[in-house]
Amino acid sequence: MKLIRFGTPGEERPGVWLESAEPEAKPMLLDIRAMAFDIEDYNEHFFAHFGLERVANLLREPGRQPLRERSEWRGKLVPAEDVRLGPPIARPGKIICLGKNYAAHAREFDAKIPESPILFSKAPTALIGPADPIILPEGVTQVDGEVELAVVIGKTARRVAKSDALNYVAGYSVLNDVTDREAQRAASQWFRGKSPDTFCPLGPFLVTRDEILDPHRLQLTSSINGRRFQDGNTADLIFNIPFLIAFISATITLQPGDVLATGTPAGIGSAHTPPVYLQSGDHIECTVESIGRQNNSVVKVMP
Repeated sequence: MKLIRFGTPGEERPGVWLESAEPEAKPMLLDIRAMAFDIEDYNEHFFAHFGLERVANLLREPGRQPLRERSEWRGKLVPAEDVRLGPPIARPGKIICLGKNYAAHAREFDAKIPESPILFSKAPTALIGPADPIILPEGVTQVDGEVELAVVIGKTARRVAKSDALNYVAGYSVLNDVTDREAQRAASQWFRGKSPDTFCPLGPFLVTRDEILDPHRLQLTSSINGRRFQDGNTADLIFNIPFLIAFISATITLQPGDVLATGTPAGIGSAHTPPVYLQSGDHIECTVESIGRQNNSVVKVMP
């Protein structure tokens, strides 16, 4: 399934992205709240109370009815065209990120390959949708984009074994770890440089775990104004997803709906000579194979 949240910021409704095998048929959104009024959002309560199973049951098709002829869906399908998508999960309790989790990126950053995972966090208030504008704060001039595979936790994870870790995953999404490099360098920790409002585009979809055979064989790319900057593969993660879930949950409880951003491959703009930073008027596109594509414009904050 491809879970989405759609509507105006702060008023998103939970839905499912539906694509048809019919020639020239455009994608549709199934309004899940209209199907089940008690599913208010894709949040901690949803994941903790078997929400994924409920949505899967709603989608089970009786017989072989064509998509648009299902009587129980009448009035609950919305054309996807021109509908704003928000982040595919409601505000998570935690966004935990990995620093230098690709060797080539670690080398372009400071040449030191980490011996254990480097964890930092982004504020949940930084979350925006996959096509919302990234707003540069006044006076901030050294901003990078970083494409990442995001892992969404599906159930409470505490002292999880590596062998069982993927069973705690609800699904995957695309995350852009937008970063104020100047603020990052100015402090001994990275929270301020990573957390300005709008510095965490997420989406377009939460693709459920059953749809992804191997999350460690996915291509990641980022482009600015059509120019390719990053082109990596999750096969090159230094610390893979089961290791990370086991490592974090050994001391920090992961809750349903928490987001784990697994790190970014080499090619960030600030590593170029001369550095390339995001400017007002730019468009940054981030993709993760089989997961989705986001395209965000960059604008300056209005005084």
